[in-house]
Amino acid sequence: MRSPKNVVDEIEFLHDTYGATQFTFFDDVFTLDKARTEELCKEIKNRKLKIQWTCGTRVDMVTRELLLKMKEAGCVAVWFGVESGSQSVLDAMDKGILIEQTVKAFKWIREIGLRPIPNVILGFPGETKKSAWKTIKFAEKVSPDDLACYDVATPFPGTPLYDFVKEKGWLKVTDFDKYDIDTPTFETPWLSMKELKEIHEQAFRHFYFRPTYILRMYTKGRMYGFSATITAFKYLLVAVRSKLQRGNLPRDRLYGKEDLKVMT
Repeated sequence: MRSPKNVVDEIEFLHDTYGATQFTFFDDVFTLDKARTEELCKEIKNRKLKIQWTCGTRVDMVTRELLLKMKEAGCVAVWFGVESGSQSVLDAMDKGILIEQTVKAFKWIREIGLRPIPNVILGFPGETKKSAWKTIKFAEKVSPDDLACYDVATPFPGTPLYDFVKEKGWLKVTDFDKYDIDTPTFETPWLSMKELKEIHEQAFRHFYFRPTYILRMYTKGRMYGFSATITAFKYLLVAVRSKLQRGNLPRDRLYGKEDLKVMT
């Protein structure tokens, strides 16, 4: 891993040279080493860098204290691999987390004032219509006011999932250009590809077209002025446009424009 000083040197260079103020850390698990994460936050604060940044991690690899230090260093949102609202599906994934851990982490996030972004996976072997909708509603429960990302379980070659569905005879698509986490590529005795595709599309509509969601976004805009109203509704438009284009919310659209990505 790069040292916290080395990482913040790069951020400071981009900030001072090009005026960059928004960054995304694209590490798969940003808080894998909590002490290192704390040191990185300390470096940002000590240099008084006025930046905003986002990252992704696991719900079992954060503490309230760590999240608070991240916010103080400019973090505005955290993506979490929630994956499912069904414990049985989480266990089938071998995710190694409990529903209660997700609820606790998102509670901390809201209390601290960060934006929680749940990423969920639909259609993993063992998933049923009932468990899929349980997951969709769970994402709305833990992140009612912001964003949610819904992916289709995709058996990338070289993964245990690929070997499993191929061995079972469930793999229906071998054109790897379609392995885009939006297109169903296998079906199970519990869900057909057509059913999964419909559930995936319905998940976006159910989240972003809720009257309560639209009202909250509008209210946020009312509280902070006209420009904030436009920004609030931009999230909704991004969701619609992204769904029409490829059915998902790209991680780099959080700010409404391209931000700089940093691998630490």
